[in-house]
Amino acid sequence: MEATITATLAHENHYTNDYCFVFELRNELIHRVREYVDTARGHRMIFGKAPR
Repeated sequence: MEATITATLAHENHYTNDYCFVFELRNELIHRVREYVDTARGHRMIFGKAPR
């Protein structure tokens, strides 16, 4: 599943990032979920420029 998550942070800045969720099924039930996201972009959105 692909999703775009948006939020307003505590300091009034806006957060937007794209996510990809991979669901593994076993006997028609969700067995495991993996989440992929651009963590560097998330860091920049929350804290500003990424550290070097």
